[in-house]
Amino acid sequence: MKYVLTGVMLAAMAFTSCRKEKENVIPAPLTGNLAVNVDYHVDGKQLYFDSLIYTNAAGNQYSVTKVHYYLSRFRLYKEGSVKYASDTIIYVDAEKAMNFSFRNVPAMTYDSMSFHIGLDEAQNKSNSLPATAENVNMGWPDVMGGGYHFLKLEGHWLDSSKKLGYAMHIGNNGFLVRAGAKANIEVNGGKTANCKLMMNINEWFAHPNTYNLAADGVYSMGNAPLMKKLSENGGDVFGLE
Repeated sequence: MKYVLTGVMLAAMAFTSCRKEKENVIPAPLTGNLAVNVDYHVDGKQLYFDSLIYTNAAGNQYSVTKVHYYLSRFRLYKEGSVKYASDTIIYVDAEKAMNFSFRNVPAMTYDSMSFHIGLDEAQNKSNSLPATAENVNMGWPDVMGGGYHFLKLEGHWLDSSKKLGYAMHIGNNGFLVRAGAKANIEVNGGKTANCKLMMNINEWFAHPNTYNLAADGVYSMGNAPLMKKLSENGGDVFGLE
C-alpha cells in the first residue's frame, strides 16, 4: 500500500508541476505587417505635375513641380495609447511611387496614426543620414542652422498674367510638422494590412493659416513667420484611407 500511495503522490506532483509550467508559458503576441502607400490630390482633384490648373484658399492659381519631404516617428494608437512605434526615416519624392511597410505590428485594430513631416532634434543633424543624392540635396545650410529640409514644395503661379515661381521650403528644429490622421486599420496576425496616406496639396495653403503667395511671399526658406505658417498648416495635410 505504501508503494501505491507513493506512486499516486509522485503522479500528482508531476501533473501539478506540468500544469504550472503550462500556466507560466506566455504565448507570443500575434503580429502582422502594415503596408503604406502614399498618394496626392488637390481638394479631391488628381495631382498633375507642372499643370497650372489649381487654385488655393487665397485664390492663387498655381502648379506643382516638386514635392520632396521626410516622414518619421510613426506611431499607431488605440483609444489614445501608443501600441506601435517606428523611428524609421522615409524620404519621399511625390513624382515617384512610394510604398513602405512596417513589420511585427501587434495584431489589433488601430484608430489613429501620427508621424512627423521632417525630422526632430535628435534626427535633424547635418550629415547624419546616408550620403545619398536625395539626402544631400535635402541638406539645410549649416549657416542657417544645419540639418535637413523637412519639405520642398515648388511650382509656378499666376501673378495677374505673369507666370512666376514659388518655393515653399521648411527646415530648422522649431518648424517640425507634427501630423496625423484618424484611422481604422485592422492588423491580423501573420497577414499584411494595407492603408493609404493621401496628401492634399491645398492644405499647405489653407488651415489654420491662409497662405497668399501674392501677399505673404513666394520663398519661405529662412523666413521664420512663413515657415511657421506652413508648419502649422501641415498638421492635417494627410488623410488616411
